[in-house]
Amino acid sequence: MTVLFFAECQSFMLQSIRDKSSGWIAKLILFVIILVMAMFGLQQTLSPSTESYAAKVTVPGKFLGIGDRSETIGVDDFRRRFELTRQQQRQQLGESFNAAAFETPENKRKILEQMVDEAVMRLGAQQSGITVSDAMVRDAILKIPAFQADGKFDQSRYLLTLQSQGYTPKFFDGMMRQDLLTRFVVGEYIGSGYASAAEGDALIRLSEQKRNLNYIEVPLPPLSLDAGEAELKSWYGSHKNDFRTEETVTVEYVELDQSAAQTDLVVDESVLRQRYEEQKAQFGTPEQRVGSHILVAVPESADAAAEAAAKAKATALAKQAQANPSAFAQLAAASDDLASKDAGGDLGPIEKGIFGEAFDTAFFALKPGQVSDPVRLPDGWHILHYRELIAGAVRPFEEVRAEIEESYLASEKERRFNDTANKMLDAAGETATSLEPSAKAAGRPLLRSAAFTRSAGEGIASIDAIRKAAFSDDVLKDRRVSGLIEIEPEHAVLLRVVEHQPESILPFDQVRDQVRQALAVERAGKVAEAEAKAITARLEKGETLQQVSESIGRPIVPVMGVTRQTPVPQLQPVVAEAFRLAKPDKDKLGGSGYAVMPDGGYIVMQVESVIEPDTTLLDPAARDTAALKLGQIRADQQATEYIKSLRKAMEIDIAEERL
Repeated sequence: MTVLFFAECQSFMLQSIRDKSSGWIAKLILFVIILVMAMFGLQQTLSPSTESYAAKVTVPGKFLGIGDRSETIGVDDFRRRFELTRQQQRQQLGESFNAAAFETPENKRKILEQMVDEAVMRLGAQQSGITVSDAMVRDAILKIPAFQADGKFDQSRYLLTLQSQGYTPKFFDGMMRQDLLTRFVVGEYIGSGYASAAEGDALIRLSEQKRNLNYIEVPLPPLSLDAGEAELKSWYGSHKNDFRTEETVTVEYVELDQSAAQTDLVVDESVLRQRYEEQKAQFGTPEQRVGSHILVAVPESADAAAEAAAKAKATALAKQAQANPSAFAQLAAASDDLASKDAGGDLGPIEKGIFGEAFDTAFFALKPGQVSDPVRLPDGWHILHYRELIAGAVRPFEEVRAEIEESYLASEKERRFNDTANKMLDAAGETATSLEPSAKAAGRPLLRSAAFTRSAGEGIASIDAIRKAAFSDDVLKDRRVSGLIEIEPEHAVLLRVVEHQPESILPFDQVRDQVRQALAVERAGKVAEAEAKAITARLEKGETLQQVSESIGRPIVPVMGVTRQTPVPQLQPVVAEAFRLAKPDKDKLGGSGYAVMPDGGYIVMQVESVIEPDTTLLDPAARDTAALKLGQIRADQQATEYIKSLRKAMEIDIAEERL
């Protein structure tokens, strides 16, 4: 409908111009209109598209969108990053990991914004002409510990690790290229962060400062429970939300764990031998070819003259190297690859798939000692030198049979587990409001939980993922069977809500005694706060803490060596107040203030003295670390400001509804 309407408008406008205008001005107007329509209207008519990104970052062109450069963050890319972050936090926090808090829209937006910042930096780097060569990517890959065995890059481990993560070498190469580009941009700023030794010492003195305090306790007065009915009802009316029952659900569920994977597996020797042949690369070191290269850099977008000049230079270098291969390392000093030129162009052992098809075709056609003709790759012309062959070795089947059998049994158990899980899901798909078919399909019992809330439960409901699924809209409101909830590898649950009790406000008659107690505590707290304020005011007017102590009959309690951190979280407001107060100065007493205690009472405190560490006695390495830390903080701030400035010059479209 929109396209048809737009086309009719175009037709009407053009006809009006033809009917009512003539001369060169009309022709100029007609030309501009046709140009605009050709650029926008026709494109929209012929190329309708449905956007499906989570975010899109665009560097606007200079005129009518011409020259726009953009990068999109796909929904799948976001979900992959989100799950990766979830796994990392779960590993770091262990049992304290809060799955519900992680799933909040605010956290999703935070992770997406990080991805947007990375896209912004990549586009900014492209604007500045920063590029990452193939050699830099390969060098970074070779240094990743996960791809190494005995401290050296292992091609088999590299391929297996990528396969386990669902990546191809080409896809991972692109990820590494983008990561290097991002780190290079940020590194320029982090590397520029600087703090002097004196500033580092000041940071240590501030962060490790200790304070000696004196305080007087202001306890809660005896609770007055003599409030009348009308007052209780009035107070209850303004505090109803304090007297609510939490929303609860009860679920029935089918639990699938490792016991569902049968252990009566019979291992076929021929199957193990077949797996050995298929996975031989895992059980030894493959044949390796050691090579070097010389790069004459020229971008793919270079003009014909620059391309011809680069090729001519590469051809001349290739001829010199072919005439005297032993001089290749000296010739590599002219290479544009900063990562390898000082090492004679050394690329180390080379496996197929690292540098791409064109590189492999040329390099693996060489014989030991040979030098190739120039090879065109995305970053320029390469001259390749095949230096030597390192023979491979494979462990015999008998030596690795136990490993293969263990791997085979594990994969078979996983396959059986997945088969059973799929049967459960298929049954749930056919009868979405009953779990009995799923239980029957899996041969598992149908279980029932006790009632639980969004934040806590017992048994199966003590697991965050279970509670989150039970309170999701489609499961709670529609009483549908949940999706498969993975608790841990080979442990999953399907559930359905069978009872739901909404939250409600408890009636006054039911909580009268609780209301009376809460009102009494509030009254007592106000009395204690008023007394703490009055004592603080006396101190600020010049009375000493000793004089106040004698007049009210409460002792002074000294606390020595208070630090900025406390192992008791409830006392953090007290510590914060202690470090907010002014330090003593010559004959002037330290600052005074008050803070509430966990039991509702107050303390009035005064700073007696401040202890700062003598940085000259510290280990020089600790002082250097403090200066480095402060420099990194500054550099991070600079990098953040740089990213902010880049974002201002770009258009950022966030599709929160797709997260």
